[in-house]
Amino acid sequence: MAVLLVVVYFLVKDYLAGSNIATDKASAGNILVAASIIAVTACFGNFAFTYEKIDSESAYQRILAHFTTGLLMLVIGTSLIFTSILISSIMGHFILVDIILLALYTACVAYDFWDILRLTNNKVS
Repeated sequence: MAVLLVVVYFLVKDYLAGSNIATDKASAGNILVAASIIAVTACFGNFAFTYEKIDSESAYQRILAHFTTGLLMLVIGTSLIFTSILISSIMGHFILVDIILLALYTACVAYDFWDILRLTNNKVS
């Protein structure tokens, strides 16, 4: 996922650099709102999903669960990439924003792993 997000980062950065976003702050702000709404929606889906509700013995359900959470992680990561680049174009680069967005993404990934660990611990008990 990390490699895919690095590729997405450069694709988004190149695309936005070639657009008029750097000079049109109003449009950049509107796109930032849209990216934020997408990120919030994906975060809601990520936190609403739990591995406890799947039949862990079923390979199909495990694959579907991993695929679902993977897609949500990709959407969250891509939205945060858009957010980081757009904020940089609106107000200039501010490293604290990147650190906060990275912490948010790390927390989402950690939550997913914690959910799997919780399922594993419940199976052992």
